[in-house]
Amino acid sequence: MPTRFGYLDSTFFQKDAPGFAPEWIRTETVWSDQTERELKYFVCDSEEALLYVVNLASIPLHIWASRVGMLERPDWCVLDLDPKEAPFTDVVEVAKTIGALCEEIELPCFVKTSGSSGLHLLLALGRQYTHDQSRTLGELLARVVVTELPEIATVARLPSQREGKVYVDFLQNGYGKLLVAPFCARPAAGAPVSMPLRWSEVNRRLSVGRYTIANAPKRMRRLQEDPLRAVLDERPDLTVVLQRLQGRL
Repeated sequence: MPTRFGYLDSTFFQKDAPGFAPEWIRTETVWSDQTERELKYFVCDSEEALLYVVNLASIPLHIWASRVGMLERPDWCVLDLDPKEAPFTDVVEVAKTIGALCEEIELPCFVKTSGSSGLHLLLALGRQYTHDQSRTLGELLARVVVTELPEIATVARLPSQREGKVYVDFLQNGYGKLLVAPFCARPAAGAPVSMPLRWSEVNRRLSVGRYTIANAPKRMRRLQEDPLRAVLDERPDLTVVLQRLQGRL
């Protein structure tokens, strides 16, 4: 689990557990092609471990899509809806269109705020695909939605080519690719939180900064359950999913 550390007016992003980390915190060693060396990732599998990382001034926390022991098989495929200059109402419309498509093809789809500017859609895979297969599935879904919503959605990676449209980013899927963790705070005014949502909450009244460290605990006590939790348990029939998706291509 990589973290972004803050100190006064500067920040830095760190994947490798520092040498002074206590021995009781679990780590997982993973080879990094980028740095050409092994990195030790924190495995936050206890409240104590999480509190230790938080007390290092880590804002925010980023997580893998896969589990220790099955790093090559992700639990989810993520579609990151990035608005840039697009209105947030367009992000909501794109998200709802993807959600309806996933319901049609029987692919469980979950949603959370990024805590920054957009929404994250997590599509349950049940550890049945590789990261490359996950990215391919994400691309197929993104291109179907862009075809249906050409006025407000795009897969153009460069901001200069997006023409004020919502970027449906499927490239965040891959071995070692990271996602900001649900419930973690973001380093922005008001301390917004990446908040799991119910689909009924994805509407024109939703705002990207609606959930913060001030109201997140009260919200979760009211809900009494995590709307995102089931993404770790769902195991869809991906053969059926692909067959139904093929009919939309």
